[in-house]
Amino acid sequence: MTAHTGQGDIPLVPPQDREVVDEWLARIAAVVGRDAKEDGPEACRTAAEAAEELSAYLWMLRALRRRTA
Repeated sequence: MTAHTGQGDIPLVPPQDREVVDEWLARIAAVVGRDAKEDGPEACRTAAEAAEELSAYLWMLRALRRRTA
């Protein structure tokens, strides 16, 4: 996951956070992805929780980047 800038590609997620972000994305993709294999209530709840966690994390990253910009 990278951002394209005039100075090249910049990772959106710091390497130390990549594993947990990948887990959130996998939980979401299991329910709503192209090859979704799960559709039960628990899977949907898990995906919704992962989406909330990912959203909060991205807002935190945004705030940190604004402070350092």
